Amino acid sequence: MTATVIEVLPVRPRKASAARRRRHQARLYHRLNQIVPGAATILITPLWTDGTGREERHYLARALTPDGRVLKFQAGGSRQITALLQGAYPAADWDHPQTWTAATNQLTDRTSPDAA
Repeated sequence: MTATVIEVLPVRPRKASAARRRRHQARLYHRLNQIVPGAATILITPLWTDGTGREERHYLARALTPDGRVLKFQAGGSRQITALLQGAYPAADWDHPQTWTAATNQLTDRTSPDAA
């Protein structure tokens, strides 16, 4: 029997002061590079599960190289990556899939009309 790693984050991401958000954003590339070196783009997708009778939100992270190859990272990486991005961008709509781009250090909502 294999153990399953469940990555659960609160429904509302933590809030931070403007100065702390700027500091998180300034160090974000370095911190994400420690988890998944060489990532040019990180895609975060929220998933809702109802395995225990109550609905829980989980996040799936996928890191891509500049040429579009998928990078692997250790178990728990999705949780760590999502926590870092939520700390840096607490005002983002985390009910929608998000894309973080290393070149611009910007987070983009993948379902918004502006994302196309």
